[in-house]
Amino acid sequence: MPTTTPAAPPDRDQLITTLTAAARERATALGLDRVELARRVHDTHEPSNHQISDLDRILNGRRLGLLATTGLKLLDVLGLQELRPVWAPVDAGPSRRAANLSAATDLRLGTDTSIRGRLTYAAARRAVEIGMTREELARRAGLVDLNRDPPPPDHTLRAIATRYMTGRTSLLTSNGLDVLRALGLVELQPVWRAPRETRSGKA
Repeated sequence: MPTTTPAAPPDRDQLITTLTAAARERATALGLDRVELARRVHDTHEPSNHQISDLDRILNGRRLGLLATTGLKLLDVLGLQELRPVWAPVDAGPSRRAANLSAATDLRLGTDTSIRGRLTYAAARRAVEIGMTREELARRAGLVDLNRDPPPPDHTLRAIATRYMTGRTSLLTSNGLDVLRALGLVELQPVWRAPRETRSGKA
């Protein structure tokens, strides 16, 4: 049954700090040392010293890689199911274009069960629910310089925001968290599942 840890504020450094502490506690509770974690993260029987020390630095907060590829694999091994967003009301403002999510994108994102995939889908659905267009999202998230002359055209704003709403660019970056805040993000709730079994059948 999924369990939760204290929610993290939508700030990347604070999110990393919260998740790092939770990951260390999780590893200890599961009895997984750095060598065993490296085996599972890198899917090898004999992890290199570099792979082991890299994970150790991540778990001790000496490397800000927890939200990058290796760190997300580590969190998956430890059983992080998702970073569930908690939203506050947002006035999306008047819009001449309805926010939408194509059927193909909805299907692709909806079937992506990775940590990043679940968060991207939640954000894309949120934008549709509150009626915020990609152009307005880019403006509110500060993804472009609105003071430049001439101002960026709508198609540029739309293209930039679309990268975040389709998963091409991670929402777990500083700019990505700005996008989530523009959608009304208050906090991210880490939800843990039972650890995934390895090929040997061990938890």
